[in-house]
Amino acid sequence: MPMFRTGPKLIYFAHVPKCAGSSMMKYLQNRFGALAFHDDSFHLIPGTQRWSKTSPQHINAEALHRLFPEDFFDASFTVVRHPVSRLVSSFHFQQEVEKSIPPDTDFGTWLHNIEEAYVQNPYIYDNHVRPMNDIVPKGAKIFYLEQSFDIFVSWLDELMGDTDGPRTLPKINKRGSYSNQKTEKVVPSTEQIEQIARFYARDFDRFGYVPDNLNPMGQLKDDPPERRPLKGILRALGLS
Repeated sequence: MPMFRTGPKLIYFAHVPKCAGSSMMKYLQNRFGALAFHDDSFHLIPGTQRWSKTSPQHINAEALHRLFPEDFFDASFTVVRHPVSRLVSSFHFQQEVEKSIPPDTDFGTWLHNIEEAYVQNPYIYDNHVRPMNDIVPKGAKIFYLEQSFDIFVSWLDELMGDTDGPRTLPKINKRGSYSNQKTEKVVPSTEQIEQIARFYARDFDRFGYVPDNLNPMGQLKDDPPERRPLKGILRALGLS
């Protein structure tokens, strides 16, 4: 839950893992300076010596509400992503970078077991597979990874009352740039997409996504909502 202060305002960024969060935090640092409640070195601390189950930037909304009074922040926002694309990205990141998934484990096998693993440990993989609904607090301004970044910049300019700072989002943690290991990108089957839809049912409902449609229904200004066949959505997600 990175937070930053600008003038009298305290802003909270609900960082959903694998939704361009690292790039967003770098942008915020470039524009506003150092962020609070953010620890890039959390993964280097032995598990028995950590003060929390996840890095502070990946805090879930329930824990947030226990720690911070209502209306503590002047504004809050988040970036969400199509659940299919997000889960595929999480799988590759955990297998290729975090090494938490054995290299010989295929996506189908991992997906088959992920629901049970999540029930046993909701904080598994530092909340990288946790439903977005669990992380994004009520009232947060929602931005979509599928949108133009200009929409976010315009909102932030209006909130701040100025147009200072960078206008583009730096590319951080782009797949292939952070690891020498890069396997063939996963292309989920129809059955696997249906399984993902069940697992992330609350995300699809709250954020307006549907399994066979890349864009949130009625939300994106750049691309009017339209239903697409499965083959089309896979191509749009970069999975085919």
